Amino acid sequence: MNKKKKKGFKWVIVFLVLLVTTFTVSMVACGLFKEKQEKAAQEESVEEFEEAYIEETSSDSSEKVSGIQNENSIDFNLDALPDTVEPGGMCVFEGALYVTDSYSKCVWKVTESGAEIFAGADSEKDAYDKPQGGYNDADPAQALFKLPWDVSAYGAGIAVSDTDNGVIRIVSADKVETVLNSSGDSESFEFPTGMASDENGNLFVSDTHANSIKVITSGGDIITLLDDLNCPMGLGYNSGFLYIAETGNNRILRVNVSDASSKKSSGDIEVVAGSGTEGFTDGDASAATFSSPKAVAVANDGTVFVADTVNGAVRRISDGQVTTVEVKDEKIPDAELVSPMGMCMQGGRLYIADSFGKKIFVIE
Repeated sequence: MNKKKKKGFKWVIVFLVLLVTTFTVSMVACGLFKEKQEKAAQEESVEEFEEAYIEETSSDSSEKVSGIQNENSIDFNLDALPDTVEPGGMCVFEGALYVTDSYSKCVWKVTESGAEIFAGADSEKDAYDKPQGGYNDADPAQALFKLPWDVSAYGAGIAVSDTDNGVIRIVSADKVETVLNSSGDSESFEFPTGMASDENGNLFVSDTHANSIKVITSGGDIITLLDDLNCPMGLGYNSGFLYIAETGNNRILRVNVSDASSKKSSGDIEVVAGSGTEGFTDGDASAATFSSPKAVAVANDGTVFVADTVNGAVRRISDGQVTTVEVKDEKIPDAELVSPMGMCMQGGRLYIADSFGKKIFVIE
């Protein structure tokens, strides 16, 4: 073979070696790139899963804190309540419905199996054979109330606004105690009515005749949160906000109470609905009218239900609009709402206490 042919053959060999090397490097690079892609995809998938999990668990936590609508509905045996009951305030606590009774001056506990008096003893009757009530702290079966208005979960028990006695009472399984202020006396309220509690153990109280909202903190301090209102009554709490039925001005208010230890000013108050004029008008929330609203209940999504007492109606506030809710309870189909005084929610159901009509309506 001559030198020219040898040289040509040599270049062919070099070319083939380079071709094989390039192919091998390319394959390795592709493999590494593919591996990197797969790893990135796996990491992205893990991140998406973690984000979804965090979002889901955060949502679940928020639902447990802010409301009870996502719990399973409980079929409370309301038929077990006597016909004399004049229901007022209501709350759900540890699977039972607690109801104040302005007739018998007691608090009822209603479960799926029946109803029993949770707190409040028999008292002397007046000329019309109606119990007069009284005032003494004792075990629940012996304690006396003058006018139990509202109930709310507080600590390990139930708080009761004993309106005519001007005090807040805490009822546990074995005793009834009056809430005392830092001076050791009970003279903190003039006419306590509506109440609501938050997830931090604070209890908000409408002191109607004092035109103020007060808070009993989880530590037991009593603080004036808002004043210069006009006869506030019903309260509702949801996700850091306190909703107030300002009965005297026929409005529904809202205030951020994330810091319940700090007094709020009038500038912190938002008018959710109500023009301030008495009436019965649906429509735009700012122009809608109410007549002595005495209770509110707030759903998880922020929908507000109002016991429009003098109008004998339940109103819904949602997306800046006020509408009137048809109150029909299939278990008492012939009953008509007369004077709603209290409200609470459980498992997607709205419970409405009609004190004058002596009924508790349940609507989905």
